[in-house]
Amino acid sequence: MLGLAAFGLLLLIVLGAWALWAQTRRLRCQQELARAQREASEHARARREHVATLDALAQATPLALILLDENGRLVWRSRAAVEIFVRGQVGAAPIFLYPALEKTLEQTQADGLEHARQFNSDGSVYLIRSFMLSGPPRLLALTVEDVTELQRLGRTRRDFVANLSHDLRTPIATIQLLVETLQEGAVEKPKKREKLLDSIAAQTLTLQQMVQELMDLSLIESGRMPLRLMSTPLSQIVEPALTRFSASIEHQQIRLQRAYDPHLTVLADVEILQRVLQNLLHNAIKFTPEGGVITIGSSESEDEVVISVRDTGPGIPAEHLNRIFERFYKTDSSRSSGGSGLGLAIAKHIVEGHGGRIWAESEPGQGAAFYFSLLRG
Repeated sequence: MLGLAAFGLLLLIVLGAWALWAQTRRLRCQQELARAQREASEHARARREHVATLDALAQATPLALILLDENGRLVWRSRAAVEIFVRGQVGAAPIFLYPALEKTLEQTQADGLEHARQFNSDGSVYLIRSFMLSGPPRLLALTVEDVTELQRLGRTRRDFVANLSHDLRTPIATIQLLVETLQEGAVEKPKKREKLLDSIAAQTLTLQQMVQELMDLSLIESGRMPLRLMSTPLSQIVEPALTRFSASIEHQQIRLQRAYDPHLTVLADVEILQRVLQNLLHNAIKFTPEGGVITIGSSESEDEVVISVRDTGPGIPAEHLNRIFERFYKTDSSRSSGGSGLGLAIAKHIVEGHGGRIWAESEPGQGAAFYFSLLRG
C-alpha cells in the first residue's frame, strides 16, 4: 500500500509539474502572440504613416513618383503617376504606359546609378529620373516631371535676348545716322534740323521705354516693388503720361481725345501706376498711323473705375488677344514691331497689385482698346 501511495504522490507531482509547464508555455505563447500582434500593428501603423507622408508629399509637388522594391514590384505610386504613367496593384509588377519609363528604370536596376531622359507625348515634354533610395529597405524611385513650360520659357528667354539685341540696335543705329546727318551740315537748315531732332527724340524715348521695362521687370521678379496706395484724382495719373508723350503725338499728327472724368478718384500708387498708362500710350502711339486718333476714356461703377486707351491702328488678331499680357510675348502681326514684349506683362502685374484687372479688345483693321480697372478712392 505504501508503494502505491508513493506512486500516486509521484504521479501527482509529475502531473502538477506538467500542468505548471503547460500553463507557463501557454502564457509564454500568449505573450509571444501578443508581442507579434503589437509588432504587426506597429508595422501596419508605421506603413500607414509612411503612405500618408508620401501622399502628402505627392500633393505638395507636381512630380509623379513611383516606388518599387528590389524585385521590381510596385510599393507605392502617387496619384499623378496612376493617372498618366503607370498601372497595376501594390505588390505586383507595374505596367508602364510609356517605354521610356521602363528603359530608364532598367538602367538604374542594372548599375544602381541615377539616370534621366526626356520624352514627348501629345505635345508635352516630360523629364524622367530613376535612382536608388538607401535602405533598408532598398527602393527604386522613378520621378516624372512635366517640363513643357520650362522649355517654353527657356525658348522665350532666348528669343527675348535675340529680339532685345535687335530692338536696341535699331534705335541706336537710327540715332547715329541722324546725328551724322546733322554733323554733315543739316544743322544749318532749320526745318530739316528740327525734323531730325524730333526723330532723335522719338528714338531716345523708345530706348528709355525699353530700359524702364527691364528695370521694372527686375524689381517685379525680386519683389522690390512695394505699393503705397492713396486716394488720387484720375487726372494726376493720366495727364503726366500724356505730357511725356506730347512730342511724339504731335510729331505723328495724332489727334488726342480726352474722354475721361478727371475728377474720379482711385486707390493708386501714382508713380508706379503711371507706368501702366505710359506702356499703353506707347503702344497706341506706335501703332496709330499718322492722322489717327487715340482716346483716353473712363467709366465707373459702385466699387471700381475703368480706364481705357483706344487707338485706330491695325488691331490685334483674335488668336493673340489672350496671350499679349504674357511676359516676352510678341505677336506675328504688325503690332510686334519694336519693343521688348515686356510692357504689357509689367502693366498686368502692376494693375493686379492694385487689386484691379486688365484686358484688351480688338477687331483686326479697327484698332485696339486696352482697359484696366482700379478700386475707387
